[in-house]
Amino acid sequence: MTAPKLFISYSWADAEHEQWVVDLATELRESGVDVILDKWDLREGHDAVAFMEQMVTNPDINKVAIVSDETYAAKADGRAGGVGTETQIISRKVYENQAQEKFVAIVSEKDENGKPFIPTYYDSRIYIDLSEADRYSENFEKLLRWIFDKPLYVKPELGSRPSFLSEGEHISLGTTAKFKRCVYALKNNKAFAAGAFEEYCNSFASNLERFRLSRPDGEFDDAVVASISEFLPFRNEAIQLFITVAQYSPTQELVQRIHRLFESLIPYMNRPGPVGSPRI
Repeated sequence: MTAPKLFISYSWADAEHEQWVVDLATELRESGVDVILDKWDLREGHDAVAFMEQMVTNPDINKVAIVSDETYAAKADGRAGGVGTETQIISRKVYENQAQEKFVAIVSEKDENGKPFIPTYYDSRIYIDLSEADRYSENFEKLLRWIFDKPLYVKPELGSRPSFLSEGEHISLGTTAKFKRCVYALKNNKAFAAGAFEEYCNSFASNLERFRLSRPDGEFDDAVVASISEFLPFRNEAIQLFITVAQYSPTQELVQRIHRLFESLIPYMNRPGPVGSPRI
């Protein structure tokens, strides 16, 4: 795999900052990045302006990192010195390339209020913060992921349209949202846990009638199998909720409510007189 080429644009603020940039460039090279830095690649007799322009516009340079401190931001906004020259080139390319695939600002310094020093033309764009020692390693990884085009979060492939949207009307107990709220409340010992559980049980008991088979179209056996298949997710929800109660809040109140739920389902054990088909 060919190493990505990265050009670093920065200001000659002072010896300490210049050494900070050299250390960063060294770390990047040690991580497999072919860093191009003026201190290494610009020699006496070279045209500095031509060098800068080539680094920014050359398609072989995959990435351009803008190391921005107070001096860099001021020179960029004032179009002063070498930074000003680079800014005129970079800012034009940044505005032309809205995808922001080639340029990123690396913040090395913030003001007393914690606001990063960045050029005005870059103000609304996402930057990488390497100004804080305790988060340096984490954000250095972000920088490497940007350089190698290996983001931490990758958008999943687009899946297929859910079959239930195309296969006609499906039956639902309407308990899923209540189930999730109840599980959250039980696991986190929330004050509304008992009330959430009561709402779930009421919804489960009152909506179970939706699964009754009356006069199904087609074969009755097929209708039974389809009804059972549609009911299984709600059965599994109930089992998971009962397990959660047992693990996190096996109180007398909740245990009794489970008993009442099952008592409310007893009538479904018998077939009503007018109906000639078995129930689910």
